This record gives sequence, C-alpha cells and structure tokens, in this order.
Amino acid sequence: MSRASSGPAVLLVVLLVWLLGTSGCTYMKTRSPGESIRYEEKVGQQFALEASTYFRWMDEPEVLDFIKDIGHRLSAHIVGTPYEYRFYVIRDPTMNAFAVPGGYICFFAGLIAQADTVDGLAGVMAHEISHVEGNHFIRGQQKMDVANIASLAATILAAALGGGQGAAAGVTLAQAAQQTAQLHYSREFEREADREGVELLASAGFDPNGMVSIFKKFHALARLNAADVPPYFYTHPLPAERIYEVEGWAKAMGKIRRSRPQLETQFELARITARLRTERFDALAAWQKERVDENPGSAREKFLLGYLHLKRGNLPLAVEHLQKAFDMDSSIVEHYIYLARAYHLHGNLVRAKQLLESAYEIEPQNYLVEIFYGDLMSQGEGWLEALHHYQRAAILNPRSCIAHASLAKAYERIQERGKSYYELALSDKCAGRYLKAVYYFQKALKHLDKDGREAKLVQAELEWMGIEE
Repeated sequence: MSRASSGPAVLLVVLLVWLLGTSGCTYMKTRSPGESIRYEEKVGQQFALEASTYFRWMDEPEVLDFIKDIGHRLSAHIVGTPYEYRFYVIRDPTMNAFAVPGGYICFFAGLIAQADTVDGLAGVMAHEISHVEGNHFIRGQQKMDVANIASLAATILAAALGGGQGAAAGVTLAQAAQQTAQLHYSREFEREADREGVELLASAGFDPNGMVSIFKKFHALARLNAADVPPYFYTHPLPAERIYEVEGWAKAMGKIRRSRPQLETQFELARITARLRTERFDALAAWQKERVDENPGSAREKFLLGYLHLKRGNLPLAVEHLQKAFDMDSSIVEHYIYLARAYHLHGNLVRAKQLLESAYEIEPQNYLVEIFYGDLMSQGEGWLEALHHYQRAAILNPRSCIAHASLAKAYERIQERGKSYYELALSDKCAGRYLKAVYYFQKALKHLDKDGREAKLVQAELEWMGIEE
C-alpha cells in the first residue's frame, strides 16, 4: 500500500466536516440531548446521501452481512442507545474504518482482508460504536475552524468529481493530509472509546484482547514502513502507550464468558471475499492453492479454494474442491450451502436440492439457504415458490441486500413492478447506495397504489431521506 491510498480516508474526514460546516452548526453542548440526537441523525442522513456516489459499496453477503452481524451483536448490548446503527463496507484495499454521527459505521474491505481474528474486527467495531455513543465528533467541533475546512472540502470534492486536473488534485490532497492533524479525535476521546469499547466487547461475548491485537497490527505496520502507514492511523493515532493502556483494560476484565456464536467460518469467507474484490484473482488463487498443498488435511483450506473458484465462475474446479472439503467435514452448514450452489450452477439440480435440504436440517434459520433454495426453485416456472423462499429470507435477515435483490427479481417475473422497484431500493439502501435507492423508490411510487401499504412505506423512506415528492 502506498501513501496515495490515504486519499479516500482524507476525503472522508474532510467530507464529514464539510457536512457539518454547511449545516451552520455550533458546538453541540449548547443544545438539549434530544436536539443533539436529531441533529446527529440529520448529519448521518446527509452523509449517506453525499457519500453514496463517492465510494464503491460492497453488497456481497459474505462480507456485508457478516460485518452487520458483528455490529448489531455489539450495539444490541448498549443499554438505552438512541441510535439505529447502520453498517457498510467500502470496496477499497485501504486499512480503515470510520464512524459518522447518527450511527453510521463504515469498514474498508482492506481492513477486513487484513484482520487476523473475528475478535479483532469486533474490536475496531466496538471502538467506532463508542465514538458514536460518546458524541465525539460533535463534541470535538469546538476545536475546529469549520469555515476553512468547509472551503477545503469543496475543493477536494470538485477534484474528486473530475473538476480539476490530476496534478492539481494531487496538490489538494497533499494539503488535506496536512490538515488531518486538526481532525484527529482528542486523546481524551480516543481513551474513552478504547475503554468503552473494551467493556462493550466483553458484554457482547467477544474477547477484548481482539482490540489489542488489531491495534498492535496497525502499530507494527507503521513501524515497519512509515510510508505505508494504515490510514486508520491518521484519524486514530495509536502510540505504544495507548495500546499498553488498552491491554491493561482488557486484562482487568478478567476471564470473559465467550457467549458469541462460532463465527470463524463466516469470518474466513468475509476475509477471502474482501481480498478477492481488492486483489488480483490469479495471485489470490495461487496463494490459496499453496495453503491447500501445505495443509492437505485441512477441509477449511480446500473449502476456501473451492469458494474462490465458485465466485470466479470456474465451476468444475469449484465442485472438485468443495466436494473434497465436504467429504472431509460435513458438519459445517456452509460446506452444504456452497457445494449446493456449485452443483446448481454446474447443472446438477438434483444434487443441489439434496444438499440444501440437508442444510435446512442443520440450520433451519439460515437465510442463505432460503435464497439459494429460491434460486433453485426459480428454474422453469417456479417463481411463486421462489418468492416464498425469498420472503422468508428477508424475514430472517431484513438487513440483507441479497434478500431484497432476490425479492425484486421474483416480483419482476410475476409482473409486480412496483414491489420489484421497492425491493431494489431497499437492496441499494442496505448497501449504502442511497441516491440509487431514491431513484428506485421514486419509480416504485409510479407503479404502486398511492393509498396502499407499500406506497406509504416508500413515502416514509423518501421522507426519512429528506426527499419531497
């Protein structure tokens, strides 16, 4: 990674301040708690609409739904939180994550790809959630020159959108980098987020040492190559003494009762999918093949190699490696699900159905089983049965992009155009593509009964986004 990769992070930091600056805000201690929360929600909504066109958002369930799962497991343990948390993944190799007022948390794919453990990712998530709960961004405005930063933001946004020459854009970003020191959270806020994050991890059944391990990884990368500092360092400086303090808090928690479910398989899928979308396939597949050769008795390594070929569309190789992994270990539901998917796409529908029915028996509440089964039923004229499975998937996981996208596909096939557009809009909103969601919500209204339930839901969504019909 080169220092140039800090560009998106710099743009993001400035964008946040620009959103605040253009709202004419003042330090939030002058407002009542209720006004403060409403203001933060408005900032978050503005951010979601603005940022939706600046980044490539990931919607693959193996990555996005996994990150959402971790985030919601953590936020569920915050007593009395006023925020409705939303989690997104940006398709970029940068090692970064950030929080936006109002409960918007974004992870870069590069951070997921480089994480070593589930608890490490949860550590970053808990830290970012703690920044939101502590109102740190709003409280920190008293130390900012908002007018100057707003002007700088306008210049950077114009360059990012192609309004200036490449050389000029480079100078602008360099100037922005010099300004980031003013935008760091204060030592007090970082300490508060560390401490609250450690407690949140423990309460949700994650290992608090996960935060220690991933912070140490950031710090080690910075020491090894100062020109390759993870962008997370720019907005969250991690000096050695701070890491030592976090380690002390983690030890003080004592022995933690790990109440979280086993998420290791999902973590491996999230990590390798993030790498697949930010690295060259040939190099990644060769690396994974070496892992298989080095660990011939590992069903996990064979499964991941088969999964890579499945995502690439190399179906014969996908079936071969996924079948070997399944033969070695048939206790993991993902082994059934993805082997079934490979057989389905390769044309063996009977075997695919058998595997999915077995997956139902192992984990009847798995929404991906419902989606893949619906896809299987959609062959020929089985769209009504497919619709039933997609509806169940959306009930099991209402925050899943793929569930809503599948529903959109089914409604389109049965000529329910308004409902199809509505589900497309929900799918885009779930991924972070808010402006695209607005487009489909507006198209849905043209096909729905204006007095019907769906039309009222669409109008509520547009009102929430500040869009007037």
